[in-house]
Amino acid sequence: MVYRVILADDHPVVLKGLSLALAKDGLATVVGEAQSPDELLGLLAVTPCDALITDFSMPAPGRDGLVMLHEIRRRHPTLPVMVITTLANPALYREIIGTGVLGLIGKSGDTREIPEALMEILSNHVYLGGSVRDLVATPHGEPLGKSGTLADLSPRELKILRLFAAGNSVTDIAKATGRGLSTVSQQKSNAMRKLRLDTDAEIFEYIERLRL
Repeated sequence: MVYRVILADDHPVVLKGLSLALAKDGLATVVGEAQSPDELLGLLAVTPCDALITDFSMPAPGRDGLVMLHEIRRRHPTLPVMVITTLANPALYREIIGTGVLGLIGKSGDTREIPEALMEILSNHVYLGGSVRDLVATPHGEPLGKSGTLADLSPRELKILRLFAAGNSVTDIAKATGRGLSTVSQQKSNAMRKLRLDTDAEIFEYIERLRL
């Protein structure tokens, strides 16, 4: 059987590479391509397909990323979806899988796994690319997407991260919120631990990509 796949990415070179990977051994045929979230949603509405492979970030601030994935899931609840991304953020990976995405792979190198990943998501199995697995590996083997997400944060912890990602120092946040410096520092540390983020750069990326 030759499977019908829709591709979405704003880079033509990536679309070409994905098409070539899918054409190997006659596994699949590309029935449509999109370069923006709106174009993708329009294409999905009129083009029957067996699976979707899409980029996470496309040039449509506020409409790509998790917003787009949630909308795809709402409109097409049974469609197997695979996300390809240059992101390397474990908390964002968990948020992506939490939308119902079955496949998640990195663009650098992992694209060679596309045929195997496609077969897995068509069988309703979760497939994580090698670079993704390395980054989200947990010592206790918790399922990806079940913990370490936004839902685990308290309102105060989320507020601290928002203020920090906006460029405020821990000292600035303490003054603005009327809390002690040690309290703010502890809440920031607690939020990072819950999200399993190790660096400030990961916090900035997480808050930005979630449009928080």
